[in-house]
Amino acid sequence: MKVSERMTKEPVTVEASATVKEVAEKMRKENIGTVLVEENGRLKGIVTDRQIATKVVAAGKDPAKARVSEIMTENPVTGSPDMEMEDVTKIMGEMGYRRIPIVEGERLVGIISTADIVEHARTCNTCMGNIFNEVAKAQR
Repeated sequence: MKVSERMTKEPVTVEASATVKEVAEKMRKENIGTVLVEENGRLKGIVTDRQIATKVVAAGKDPAKARVSEIMTENPVTGSPDMEMEDVTKIMGEMGYRRIPIVEGERLVGIISTADIVEHARTCNTCMGNIFNEVAKAQR
């Protein structure tokens, strides 16, 4: 099965100039913990609720003044829509990632998460093993 068959095709995005407060509000509204940072349709980074908590809130910074570009992970590991599910789950398992942005050329086209993969993983032993590796790393 290809990643394109399971990925979220319209991921939530912001521009790098957005404030951390704007990103947090978007996360709350969309009920998500990860937002992709893009510029002109190109992926620039990824920001998580954990980064907001540790790099802004715990550091005593003002979320209304801090920019997402200050805390995002730049140039994140990506996948492509034509990748096999086994390959993307291997990356997730080896790297301990729960989400991978999906790009085609330089254009952002989606995101895939462990939640997107669960149904497929039930019938794919390789994918299930890769996901278990990811979960084990997250618990360390």
